[in-house]
Amino acid sequence: MTAHTNPPNQLIGSKSPYLQQHAYNPVEWYPWSEMAWNKAKSENKLVLVSIGYSTCHWCHVMEHESFEDHETAEIMNIGMINIKVDREERPDIDMVYMDACQLMTGRGGWPLNVICLPDGRPVYAGTYFQKPQWQQLILQLTSQYRSQPESFTEYAQKFMDELRKMNTTTAPNGELLNFSKKESLDIFENYARDIDWENGAKQRAPKFMVPIQFEYALDFHLCTRIPEAKEYLHLSLLKMANGGIYDSIRGGFFRYSTDNRWFAPHFEKMLYDNAQLISLYSRAYGWSKAEIYKDVVDQTIAFCNRELTSTSSFSGYFSGLDADSEGIEGKFYTFTMNELGSENQVHTSLDKNENNLEKSTIGKTIKFTPEEIEFLKVAYGVTSEGNWEHEMNIIHTAKAPLQVIELMGITSAEYLNLKNSVIAKLFEIQESKVRPSLDYKVICSWNGLMIKALADAGFYLNSPKYTQQSVDLANEMWSLFWQPQSQQLKRIHSQKSTYNDGYLEDYASFSLGMLELFKFTGNSIFLERAKILIDRSIDLFYNQDSHQFEYVGKSSETLIIQKTDLTDDVIPSANSMLAKSLHQLFEHYSDFRYRELYLELLATVKQSVSQHPSWYSGWAQLYLMESFENAHIAVHKESIPDPDQIAHWPSWISVLASQENTKATWLKINDKQPNGFYLCIGNRCLEPVSTWNQIEEILEEMYSLNDSLHDEND
Repeated sequence: MTAHTNPPNQLIGSKSPYLQQHAYNPVEWYPWSEMAWNKAKSENKLVLVSIGYSTCHWCHVMEHESFEDHETAEIMNIGMINIKVDREERPDIDMVYMDACQLMTGRGGWPLNVICLPDGRPVYAGTYFQKPQWQQLILQLTSQYRSQPESFTEYAQKFMDELRKMNTTTAPNGELLNFSKKESLDIFENYARDIDWENGAKQRAPKFMVPIQFEYALDFHLCTRIPEAKEYLHLSLLKMANGGIYDSIRGGFFRYSTDNRWFAPHFEKMLYDNAQLISLYSRAYGWSKAEIYKDVVDQTIAFCNRELTSTSSFSGYFSGLDADSEGIEGKFYTFTMNELGSENQVHTSLDKNENNLEKSTIGKTIKFTPEEIEFLKVAYGVTSEGNWEHEMNIIHTAKAPLQVIELMGITSAEYLNLKNSVIAKLFEIQESKVRPSLDYKVICSWNGLMIKALADAGFYLNSPKYTQQSVDLANEMWSLFWQPQSQQLKRIHSQKSTYNDGYLEDYASFSLGMLELFKFTGNSIFLERAKILIDRSIDLFYNQDSHQFEYVGKSSETLIIQKTDLTDDVIPSANSMLAKSLHQLFEHYSDFRYRELYLELLATVKQSVSQHPSWYSGWAQLYLMESFENAHIAVHKESIPDPDQIAHWPSWISVLASQENTKATWLKINDKQPNGFYLCIGNRCLEPVSTWNQIEEILEEMYSLNDSLHDEND
């Protein structure tokens, strides 16, 4: 147990691991609360709203340099009321003040530090500050506020006008939307303008994985068969899987690459990244049969099951793992040559709980053979000087297997034996190290992504085990987060408590996970639960004046602005996920209320999708689907095609066994041809056909370009 030299502050009662990390800072932190804001008003002090998350490297750096420093804490305590926020618990607060930071500075990130008036209006914002700069800033702002409060009030008012403009979205004007294949081609052409044809993804550094962008590109290729989209996908997925961004030892992806070639990551691992990448690589494997994609899926699921769950009882997947251990970023995951060339005493971990505390025993001694050391150098880019900073080596796939075989003069069997032996030894050495801390919050929306991920893996890898894991997770999350009395979701489960009302993101993500499970299992309970979630989201979040879904519920706390989440980032926007659920419910239930709301949402973002498809990729998927049309196919249960036959069609294609007792109208058995294949488009069904080959002929006609483009140009 850590010995604390400072008395606890107001964060001591928090369930958030991030807030607990700051509970013994000399800074007099408050959680976001009415008490903190009332104190600021009564004392007429500026308020620091400092936002981060427990696995954030630069949050730790600023805490160590400034918030643990008594001199800095005194300056902060005298001049301001200081509020700490876990962005994963309160994404609504984070979204509002991140907008403020980006509007003020043109950039954002975490830690996010926003200085506000006592009524919450921001007057200054930034991210990480070094200690001298931070001290000077606080002294200057608090002094100016005491002497010239009216200038702060005047600035805040002008700034709020701009912030409201930034968050004003034009409501749909009622015009009918027109969707065309040509327009979808134009959208992808715009998307492709800044593709990095050397390293994949987009031309930027740092380089983030944005899975929804790749999902859109895959669907675009499957609709159009345009080869550039296929080449872009393979390049990106292979570069990511072979780079330092992917953990070749333990499985799973780190959060982002600090360079433009996927080599040096920030080493935190987040559930939301890994869940979406499981889905992406599962689909990519089903489509291409590239074994490396299957390996990525298997290893990433193994990582999530091993390191993001409790060994004592399963109650969903935890949020993430820290980048740092022993105060050093990446220390757990990297190795010096001295470390690899020495004998290593390793221990075996026996138990793990929510606080990541372990019981362990001393095990065997690990030593690499000369041939294994050579393999590390050739295959994984290890050098005596280190291939990264501080003589550390990032393990990554430096050369393809055939290149390693040729350079080392070994056989394929010897290559596999060496690879397996080296990875096993690296894993055991890591087991003896101090682990990165675990954020043990279970977040509803992120587990919704994981339900979908496991369902996708189960289908595309033809793995009943993964499908069952998805079913088990969906049932556990329903019992954990759905509150029958209030008919609402909660967002967070931590330390045996479930708390915080769910946001639109939670309803949308959870419903999509349920719908994916229904799509691959045919179990109507998941369809019915998705309908419950979407119906409640309409009640709680839909604004009839703006014709938009707001991020927080109607009865939730009012912040300085009301946010509508539309842009697709590393997590797709709540509204684009909701739109997908609305569309699927319309097709299953033939309820035009869902269709009307869905089209309203598409109309809201139409111009943005055309102009900025990279940040509206989930919406671009929907525009693509509307342009080429959706199809869902009911078949006799003995005639369901193999996953391989379905994987080369777009993601929205559904193939399910017909059923007598189902609320999905298109699935009900038709006596006209009980063993036939019934293809439905929207709310109309075609005459049944007798073979899957006939279905594929219809799909080939739907997902083609030449005839339709010719017709559109006439």
